[in-house]
Amino acid sequence: MNGVFGIPYPILGFFGFLLAGVFSIYWPKPAKNARRGMWRNLGLHYLHPLGWLLLGMAGFIQNRNVPAAIVTAVLGVVALIGFFALLLLGQDE
Repeated sequence: MNGVFGIPYPILGFFGFLLAGVFSIYWPKPAKNARRGMWRNLGLHYLHPLGWLLLGMAGFIQNRNVPAAIVTAVLGVVALIGFFALLLLGQDE
């Protein structure tokens, strides 16, 4: 298989890098009066771009080393799950 839905892996990797760049600038900032811990704030700021960066890397690695691409993609998904867990678990604050 040369890609997902007919889109080659390097193109998907480029979009992963593009999303990582966008999400490193635009991220869920706390409201003016909200209190958020330092670790939660760092996790929300860096886990989302890290997940997309790792998924983008997996797209480029796919052509050379499939097992390494799978490990990289799984790490990216774990980072995104961690981001969404921090985002959703802190909604009540």
